[in-house]
Amino acid sequence: MSINNFGRDIKALRTKRKIGSRELSRLIGKAETYISQLERGLIKKPDYNTAYAIMKHLEFTESSIDDFLYNFYQIKSPKRIESEAQEVANWEEKRAAEIEELLSQKQKTSGSDQEDKENKLAYNEKIFESEWMIELIKNLEKKNEEIKMELSFNVNNNAQTFEPVIQNLHFLLISMRKNRENFNFFVELFNNNLSILSEGSKEKILKIVKEEIDK
Repeated sequence: MSINNFGRDIKALRTKRKIGSRELSRLIGKAETYISQLERGLIKKPDYNTAYAIMKHLEFTESSIDDFLYNFYQIKSPKRIESEAQEVANWEEKRAAEIEELLSQKQKTSGSDQEDKENKLAYNEKIFESEWMIELIKNLEKKNEEIKMELSFNVNNNAQTFEPVIQNLHFLLISMRKNRENFNFFVELFNNNLSILSEGSKEKILKIVKEEIDK
């Protein structure tokens, strides 16, 4: 799920619980048209307190709302924002200490020119990795968790429909360990943003895939 789907999902939950949009708007202390605008995508990102109130009145357990809003929609509570900021500050402080240690070791080094070059190379590589590789890995791990959450949500709510999807995805992923062609196919396929394709393009692709499999 993404933040853009929050309004859509709220509408589905509200409808299931038979709560009118005007009624829910009043319950959270907003104008009567607020929920309707949110569901139609006119309000892209509600603040945390508003989102929390909506989920509470849709009968979500209060203890689960914070994690749910963050994991599914990236809506962060003030406490979570503060915690993440502190983590960044702690990381920066630790990294600064590591750099100072590297500089100190470099200054103490009194070997040959070759040793100086090796030390400089090792220093530069560590700085290089810390500036983008660590951030890249962190972002990929975050997206991987979001993918797992999305799959889990669909499995739990659409188990029968999603069974062949998970089964075939599992086949393809496992086969990539030994089959380089499958690996290349997977990488090339998802090197593209398939979500932007038109409905007609998606139908063409599905038709081609079915024809190839049925051969």
